Amino acid sequence: MIVPCPGLLTGSQTSRRAVFFAALGVFAYMLFLRARHISEMFELLGDQMLYWDIALRPLREQPIGGGPTSAGGTTLGPAFIWTMWLIRHVVGPWTGNLPHAGGIGIALLESIADACLFAAIWVRARSSLLALAVVLLSATGAQELSLSASIWNPPVATAFVKISMACVLASGVQASPWWDILATAAAVLALQCHSAAIFFTAPVIGALMLSEISGGKQAGWTRVLAMGATVAALEAPFLIDHAIHPAKDTSPTLVVGSVAATLSHPASLRPAAAFSGFVLACQDLLGRPWGIPALALLLAVMAGLAMIAVRRDIRMASVSVLPPIAAIAGFSLWQSGFESYWFMMLMPCVALTAGLGMTAWRPTATLGAAILLILVLAAQPGRYAASLTINRVPEYGAIVRGSQEIRKRMSEIRAIDIDFWVPPTTGVTYIYERILGGTFTADARYEAIIERTGHVRFTVAPAP
Repeated sequence: MIVPCPGLLTGSQTSRRAVFFAALGVFAYMLFLRARHISEMFELLGDQMLYWDIALRPLREQPIGGGPTSAGGTTLGPAFIWTMWLIRHVVGPWTGNLPHAGGIGIALLESIADACLFAAIWVRARSSLLALAVVLLSATGAQELSLSASIWNPPVATAFVKISMACVLASGVQASPWWDILATAAAVLALQCHSAAIFFTAPVIGALMLSEISGGKQAGWTRVLAMGATVAALEAPFLIDHAIHPAKDTSPTLVVGSVAATLSHPASLRPAAAFSGFVLACQDLLGRPWGIPALALLLAVMAGLAMIAVRRDIRMASVSVLPPIAAIAGFSLWQSGFESYWFMMLMPCVALTAGLGMTAWRPTATLGAAILLILVLAAQPGRYAASLTINRVPEYGAIVRGSQEIRKRMSEIRAIDIDFWVPPTTGVTYIYERILGGTFTADARYEAIIERTGHVRFTVAPAP
């Protein structure tokens, strides 16, 4: 069992009011970090335009199956696409449906998830210090802050992972079956958003079911059936779409091919490479902009201490040490290189593992939680500054203002150019054409050049 770690408020002193207002503070802080400057520095690249175009379509045109993946085939459900459609209708009207509304919506979702996880850890471990340290360690990583202010599926999957973790931790305090059902639902939605979340979803659902079955009571089997029904209900759209379009390629061909090749040649199994990829991902997602000395050894020590702490608590293990272990085992079958964002959904589990490791010994639990929190708080300025340098396009605001000026003055134009550099796939004309309804015609009289300030220079176009 987890040993309670005294924090700012413990035991009977921990009131619902204190937890609620502290969680509200976490939400506000995280939303501020994520959404600040988003209207000026939003990343508008190929994926963002693709997903926002889908979100702009009416409900009847939204896909009911999975979305496209870089591994081939589709995801296992439409959770990410539908989430973006909902964000477009809730947040979009406040921004004139400009694409950064999608980033604001994901930032809101992630910040809500952070607040829920903070509250759940505080109540479960009875330590506000530990709760704050774990949430900030995971949520304020430079990559996390930047990606959660963009339109991309990994941060949405991460948000559902955090919500699932919060429900699992809550189920250890309250015996209501609804916590297990909600934890299962959120875990499945995370998997639908990004296939790499399988390394979280499988241990969590498996642990919840095992925990219920091991009790040997009829109520336990009823809960297992309810969780199974939840999985079936959430996967129904994907299955229906597959039945309607049997020729549709839904299989992740790259993954299937790599796994098949490894199983055919067991000697090609790559556990060392998978562990190395995991460590590098932790450095990129949690350590940036600084290097963490002996990170591989540190992670191993924290995992060992955490396993001792959770040895009699399978639910806590399922949201801390088990998902990273499952990921390393699963990626051992992968024969290519590793991308750090594949592990993004596991960083909340890594952060919780670190927190459990730091508080594993009861006499020094409070000190361990305090040390971890102090280190994370000291890293806040550097992490935030680093987040502004990655996955951002500082010229986005100028493109928006320039596009609005062009559209205000004319409904059709020959061409739009810029006098500053942006990443090659940035949608320079996307705002004018797709959002504002402007058109490009070969016989239009004028061309426009957007300056870095957002002002526009118009020139007479040469004769066609």
